[in-house]
Amino acid sequence: MAKAGESSIVSKCARVMDVLSRAREPVSFSRILEETGFVKSSCHRILAVLLAEGLVEYNRTARTYRTGPRLRDWSRAAWRRKDLHHVSTEIMAELSETTSMNTALSTFDRDSVLYVRTQNIIPVRYSAHTGDHAPLHCTAAGKVFLAHMRDRLLEDTRALMRFERFTEHTITDFDTLAEQFPAIRRQGFAIARREETLPVTGVAAPVRDAQAEVAACLSLWNQDSEAPPEDVIALSGRVMAAARDMSIRLGWSPDL
Repeated sequence: MAKAGESSIVSKCARVMDVLSRAREPVSFSRILEETGFVKSSCHRILAVLLAEGLVEYNRTARTYRTGPRLRDWSRAAWRRKDLHHVSTEIMAELSETTSMNTALSTFDRDSVLYVRTQNIIPVRYSAHTGDHAPLHCTAAGKVFLAHMRDRLLEDTRALMRFERFTEHTITDFDTLAEQFPAIRRQGFAIARREETLPVTGVAAPVRDAQAEVAACLSLWNQDSEAPPEDVIALSGRVMAAARDMSIRLGWSPDL
């Protein structure tokens, strides 16, 4: 008796991905048919879906399939987050305790910021929590990710972004936002002042991996009622030093 959901599109996609991920070399269509037991029309349809989503690649010359770039990105991100959790715990705790401000560690997630660790020593209702997403255009972390993106990824990301206005200070067009990118790269940090949540100012600095790519972002933020915006911004050097420490622990070298 078939299991519930066995014939669903998701289950069929998963079966094809199982075949491709286990194989040590690119796989022919006939082998996928043999190992999945699908009929040709169904198999073609499933592969078309996976190709469109970047989960599978097709070599027209060899007429073979293999896992695609999106799956490899997921795999790298999973390992990176595991390493980030390991290196960030002590550093974030110390930064929060010595500054009496909230900290967050985030990664880039297609068209948003994804918080993978938060240290909220000042509990407020709009604090970010692990697993939460935030927009790119109005957060300090989002600006860091955008400022360091390669041109192709930046264009693809721009097409996905929605420039929603959250406060009167929110930047709502890409060109105006992009004017900040050279300064962010030059100074090593970004600022978001009352752009996502009205009474909040934050600063963020990039965390780099062994290949010197921006793997994550470390943020420090506070309510204006707890600390004037200038006091938060003045701590940008502390944030950059902590992000640099994380980067070194992830394998980054200052000589790269």
